[in-house]
Amino acid sequence: MSYFLKIANVFLLATVKYFYTPLYAFIIGLGFLETLIILWTGGVFGFFVFYYFSNILILSARILKPTIIKITPDLILNYYRNWKQKRAIKRKSRKKFSKRNKIIVKVRSIYGMWGICLLTPCFLSIPLGAFLLRKYYHKKRIAIPVMVLTIIIEGIIISVISWYVYQTKVILNL
Repeated sequence: MSYFLKIANVFLLATVKYFYTPLYAFIIGLGFLETLIILWTGGVFGFFVFYYFSNILILSARILKPTIIKITPDLILNYYRNWKQKRAIKRKSRKKFSKRNKIIVKVRSIYGMWGICLLTPCFLSIPLGAFLLRKYYHKKRIAIPVMVLTIIIEGIIISVISWYVYQTKVILNL
């Protein structure tokens, strides 16, 4: 695999799955400093892309929904309403929250913005964390710098731990 392809691969992986990226980078042969820089840039780039994309998505859904309802034929709207009622009846017997949703709600209610920022790089994912931050805390000016800072700090921690795991694996295989 060429060097540029390795960097692009690690960068794109860091935009989505931040936690697994350093170990993957060490396995494909990148050094510690290269991995750290690519991890930071990929994570921050991914956060900004998904943050502003979710902003566009939320705003366009708010604007387009009334227009779509107006131009949709009544037959389709009636079918949709009936389907929604049947679905509501079926969902009453189902469990209401998954474990992941319970964790997100608990973190948001107890820890707020700080909890979402701290859990995003490792346990949630960058796209989900960016969406939650945009949805609930877009008016706080400190939200974006805090998220970028946590991405950088957790990148250092994850890279150091992954480096030691990789080095231990290499030593034990010799």
